Order: sequence, then C-alpha cells, then structure tokens
Amino acid sequence: MIARNALWNLAGFGLPLFVAVACIPPLIHALGAPRFGLLTLLWAVINYFGLFDMGLGRALTHRLSAAMGAGREEEVGPVARDGLSLLVGLGVVAGIVLWVSAPFGVALLAHEGDPSEAVAAVRGIAWAMPFVLLTSGLRGVMEARGAFMPINVVRLATGVATVLAPLLVVQAGWNDLAVVAWVLGALRAVGCLAYAACVARLLPGGLALDAARPGRERLGQLLRTGGWMTVANVIGPLMGYLDRFVIGAVGSMSAVAWYVTPQEIVSRLLIVPVSLASVLFPRLSELHASTGERLAAWPLERLAIGVLYVALMPVTLVLGVFAHPILDRWVGPVFAREGSTAMLILCAGVLGNALAHVPFASIQARGNARATALLQMIELPLYVAGLWALVSLWGVVGAALAWTARILFDFGALWIMARPQQVPAQDQAGDRIGLLVAALTLSAFACAAFAPPSWSAAASLSIGAVAWVMAALRLRGDVPSLVAARKAAGLPR
Repeated sequence: MIARNALWNLAGFGLPLFVAVACIPPLIHALGAPRFGLLTLLWAVINYFGLFDMGLGRALTHRLSAAMGAGREEEVGPVARDGLSLLVGLGVVAGIVLWVSAPFGVALLAHEGDPSEAVAAVRGIAWAMPFVLLTSGLRGVMEARGAFMPINVVRLATGVATVLAPLLVVQAGWNDLAVVAWVLGALRAVGCLAYAACVARLLPGGLALDAARPGRERLGQLLRTGGWMTVANVIGPLMGYLDRFVIGAVGSMSAVAWYVTPQEIVSRLLIVPVSLASVLFPRLSELHASTGERLAAWPLERLAIGVLYVALMPVTLVLGVFAHPILDRWVGPVFAREGSTAMLILCAGVLGNALAHVPFASIQARGNARATALLQMIELPLYVAGLWALVSLWGVVGAALAWTARILFDFGALWIMARPQQVPAQDQAGDRIGLLVAALTLSAFACAAFAPPSWSAAASLSIGAVAWVMAALRLRGDVPSLVAARKAAGLPR
C-alpha cells in the first residue's frame, strides 16, 4: 500500500513538470520575459501560499491518524470540522491582506510592464486564497484516510491546468495577466471543490456545519502542533534558498547561475523522498497511536531509509562522477568548468537530504514537531555563518560544501532523535552495517572529488558499488524484521 501510494504521489508531483517543459518556451515568447517573470510569481503564490496555513494541514493528518490508530473514531469528525473551519477563516484573512497590499507589493518589484496590470493580476489570485488554504486541510484529511489516489488525480489535473491554462488563454486572444490570474484562481477553486467531494465521501458528516462552537481544546492542540510545523516549513525552505542569495552578494550573478543550474538538476530527485514521506507520515502517526511503542514503527522507518538509499545512491553518484560531461553537453563548457565540482558535492547532499525525510516524518508523527523546529532554529545561524565564510573562500564550491555539511548534520541529528533508546541485537548489528555503508558512500564521493582524474571515476564507482550491495543485502534482511515487529504488535502483515 505504501509503495502504491508513493507511486501515485510521484505521478502527481512529477508529471506536471513535463507539461511545464513544453509550455514555458511559447509562454515566454507570447508574454515577453518581464511579464512571464510576473506569471512565475503568481504561480509561486498559488502553489506555495498553502505553507502559511499555520501547519494545520499536516497537523490535521497527524491528529486524525492518531485518533483512528487509537480507536477514537468519534473524534475524527469534530477535529476535521474544527480544522477546516479555521483554515477557511485564515484564507479569508489572507485574501483580504493580499488584495489590499497588492499595490504596495507591486511597487516593490522591479517590474518593467504596466503596474495596473500587475495589481489586477495579484488581486485575481487574492480572492482564491480561502480555497488554497482549505485545500491543504482537505488533503490532510484525505491523507489520514490513505486516499492518495484521488489526491493525486486532482493534484495532477490542477498541476497540468495551472501550466497549460495561461498558454491557452493567451493563444485565445486574452493577452492579459489579470485574465490569466482569474483563471488560475478559478482552477484552484474547482480543485478545492473536487477535494471537498472526496472528503464528503470518505468522512460522512465531516463537512456538515456544526452549530456548536469549535472545541477550544481541539483547536489548541491543532494550533500547537501546526505552529511548530510552520516553523519547520519556513526555516527549511529559507535555508534551501539562502545559498544563492549569499553567492549573489559575495560573488556575482554569473556565479549564481553556475551554482543554481546543477542544483536544479539534482534537487529534482527529492520528489522521490517527498512522495514516500507524505505516505509514511499518516501511517506512522496511526502506528504510534495504536501501539504506544516506539519499536513498532522502527523497522518500517529503517526499511524506508534502505529503500531510498538503494534507489537514489546510484543515481546521485553517477550524476556526481559525470557532472563535468553532463554540464558540458547541456549548458556548455563554462558551466561545466565552474559548476561540476559543486554539482558533485551537491549530489552527496541531496542523497543525505532524501534519507533525512524519514526520521523527520517519524519525529513529527510522534507529535514532537517542536523538536524538528528547534533543531532547524539551531542550524540556521550556524549555517549562515559557515555559508558566508565558505562562499568568501571558495565561491560556488564553498556554497555546495556548506549546504551539504548542513544536510549531513541535519540527517545525523534527526537519526539520533528518531532512533529508539533500546533496539534488538540484530538491529544493532544492522546499524553497524549502516555506518559502514555511510563511510563507504562518503569515500566514493570524496574519491570522485579529490582523486587523480585518470582513475577517480573507476575508483569512486567501485567503492559505491560495494556500498550499494551491502545496503541491498541489509535491506533484504530488514523485511523479516518488519514483519516480526508488526506481528508482535498485533498489526496486519
């Protein structure tokens, strides 16, 4: 079930990217670069404004999954209604703020087109904010119920339409970003209604109006959990984008391009762990609530990390080892010369980032979002200082080193926080194998970076192959451990 739902997530997240590749060039030609730049900002508002839902979408998934896992089905409907009602209210406030502040926001942009068109376009998005925030809550309810197939059918349809609709509108003769914005808002409203129809079927009465006042205790629990999740949702992306701004401040815009281009290639691989972690999160929440035992979920988490490693390590290592010829063929010799070493280092970081999604989801599934938020608050100032120093010393290579070092530290800390204090003896042996695999993997990337070019690729790939075989053999042994743990906990195979 987890594998099937993760594949649905991959389709929902990944397929719209192929449509974007085909639609973006004619859109740039039709709109011109400045107006297309404004359209990308509208896309950003539509796609990422849900991050400002105070974490209530993910908090709903956790609370509902925990209630169902503990057999408290009577809590599901009231918790869902309270959370969704609060999101509608937040969406109304967000829409009003965006509508009123549109002229001031446009004035801050270095926009070369008509300011009145830009203001109208922003306001064409503002009215849809209640639908955007409510959608995150409806998805949270559906994820708790395990309804990933309908989630991704709607996500795929709206994702494709969000890219395709502006091109159709412009080609139909309405070369006006305000019209495009209203169409985008309408698409989000339709998508929200589709999610609402699914929730009404999965949770009868969950969308019914309740004359009683929302439960203060239920709202307090949602807001506490969601608040800490919001901190993590804000600081995480901030650290993800901070490197390019520091490069621009310390170096040059050309250096930003040399760095961001390879980063964009390898970071697309994170679609895989995101797809898996969003499926694991409700299941882990349910498992922790139903058994109350940390060890019941541990084998599943180990298995998930093993699957991600076996799937992504060969891809990241090959991309890193052959970074120079890949960049040379794709964007030219200058980018290959300036960005290939950074790409190799970033590949190691992306692999660590992918693995970190599992302990991150595990910690939050236990209702301890505060721990992940505090960890990122500690990392932020250290990362900023290290990033600035390393970029000043080594440019884009320094930025890649700082980003990867922060990711590896984050993964190590999350692993320690997620690991049970007492694990069976066979799992302790598996952990020792895991440490050896980690050491070999780092050695493979280091060999590709520092060994003489004449034999670095062969040596790096050989070391990586040994690490991969060891990980695959350990993964094969983790499956019986998972089955035994679930049987001991009285859970289905």
